[in-house]
Amino acid sequence: MQSLAVAPLQRESVLNVTIPRSEDIAKLLDQLDSCIADDLESQWLDFKPWEGAKDSMRVAVEYAVCFANAGGGVVVFGVADQVRGRAAAIHGVGNYDIDVWKRGIFDATRPNLAVEIDEIAVSEGTGRLLVLRVPRGAHPPYGTARGYFTQRIGKNCMPMDSQGFARSQVASGAVDWSGQPAEGLTLEDLDPVEIARGRNIVKRLRASSELSKMNDAEFLQALGALRQGKVARAGLLLFGRDEVLQSVCPQHQVHYVYEGANNSILRNDSYQCGLLQILDRIEQAFTGPSNPEQELTTGLFKLRVPAFSIEVVREAILNAVTHRDYSDPGEVLLRHKRQEIAITNPGGFLGNITPRNILRQEPVARNRALAEALQKLGLVERAGIGRQRIFMPPLSFGKRIPIYETDGTRVTLRVYDGAFDEGMALLVAKWRGDGRDVDLDTLLILTYLRDNAFIDTAAAADLLQVSREQARTVLDQHALPKTGFLERRGRTKAATYHLNKAVSGDMHGKAAYTHSKGIASIRYPELVRQFIEDHGSITPRECRELLGLGESGTARVEVSRLLKSWSGEGGWLKRVGQTASSRYVPTQPQEEEP
Repeated sequence: MQSLAVAPLQRESVLNVTIPRSEDIAKLLDQLDSCIADDLESQWLDFKPWEGAKDSMRVAVEYAVCFANAGGGVVVFGVADQVRGRAAAIHGVGNYDIDVWKRGIFDATRPNLAVEIDEIAVSEGTGRLLVLRVPRGAHPPYGTARGYFTQRIGKNCMPMDSQGFARSQVASGAVDWSGQPAEGLTLEDLDPVEIARGRNIVKRLRASSELSKMNDAEFLQALGALRQGKVARAGLLLFGRDEVLQSVCPQHQVHYVYEGANNSILRNDSYQCGLLQILDRIEQAFTGPSNPEQELTTGLFKLRVPAFSIEVVREAILNAVTHRDYSDPGEVLLRHKRQEIAITNPGGFLGNITPRNILRQEPVARNRALAEALQKLGLVERAGIGRQRIFMPPLSFGKRIPIYETDGTRVTLRVYDGAFDEGMALLVAKWRGDGRDVDLDTLLILTYLRDNAFIDTAAAADLLQVSREQARTVLDQHALPKTGFLERRGRTKAATYHLNKAVSGDMHGKAAYTHSKGIASIRYPELVRQFIEDHGSITPRECRELLGLGESGTARVEVSRLLKSWSGEGGWLKRVGQTASSRYVPTQPQEEEP
């Protein structure tokens, strides 16, 4: 029986390594009197002699592919790598056009690579070196237009073998690993008990689906577990017999660790069985004393608040196994602590997804066949809903916002328990009980205002992961009379948004709204600095609006006094213009807050 396990790509770890900057390279050149350039080369740095614009560009294309398939790197042209002595080794470059080089490298690579090119001034040779800076590729494997594929191994560019090429395609999502045939396997290698488990899930979650009326072969075919009569890897992951999975796909493992007080390990379980069975076992682990509930009561209404919502745990595990890189021998790890769970899966984000845009970017499934099968079973909803399932339950209870982290080779999701906000939990439950739509934007804004007196468009854009204009539209929508829960204070860029009186009272008590009308004067410099950082300058009117002082004569005098004190001799602001429309900008360099 052929194993589906694969070895990791042969590349050195690039974590915590900075690709050399031009100033770092300039310092290295001083060492050429005591060594040759080849001695200074590394996984991320190579020196090349200048052989003319045309021939050197050909070399640049090959090295761009080589570095992009590994961790990125830099090629310095104009230095002989086997000659000792700075004056003899550095001969420089000439007769080239940087824009032509950028376009040439872009056109000559597949997928196209955008690189950075700059120059280093030297006293030897032609007086300048050409520096090609290649980022780590987001969609490897990369090759030349002529079909040449290499990757950086140590100080050399080595051809990628067929297995390395295939692994790179799986890791980047270019090839759907889960949709490929599980070579050598037949229906006998699938577990009838697990197939029945899948049928029961369909009956429970999608009672009207035609899947529940099909025989086993039709059921598996409709799910994509069977393709053209062959068992697909998605089918193996879902329904494979335990011993088969452990033999041919050992990287398919979910590891559950439950930590008690003082980092004691209370449970340490590894699951190497069908995915549906793994889900059941994880859900059982979060039932009982390890996942306590609290009950809130207001009048006749009761609300149960679990430490960790089963829905969140289920969705997090489904995301991890669907998006993991099966060319990586690592496992999915679920670490369960009293106030946090962390789910880590092999494989970084695909496409342009980052932790800072994950709420808005369309998801990219590394294992599309598996994702589609889970959707047909009813365990996964349409694209993008999964993130809401992860974020909305904890935010609805007034808990911390979940966080995604990545180092480029792993993705970790952290979901928190700890203290929750009883006022916010009851408010959200009341709104939903009244039939009010409480979407993710609403919960994010409420969460922010639980800890802050107000929110402005800059903070909202960062929080909601949208543009400033989109953030302003969302805030204004929630500040509409009668239906909104915010109050807008001000009409310019300095406008701030606060909880309205009713909602502020529900969340923070009756005194909170009155208190929010004013801002502690000790925070004035901080707020003005932030506004200027966002907008470049501030006017007296914008300052009055930002600080919530109004338009009274007293407010005008107070703001005039403040701006004068901050822009006096040695101050951190300076006044531009002497009219009523004068603006204040930061001094250069900006000094510390007085």
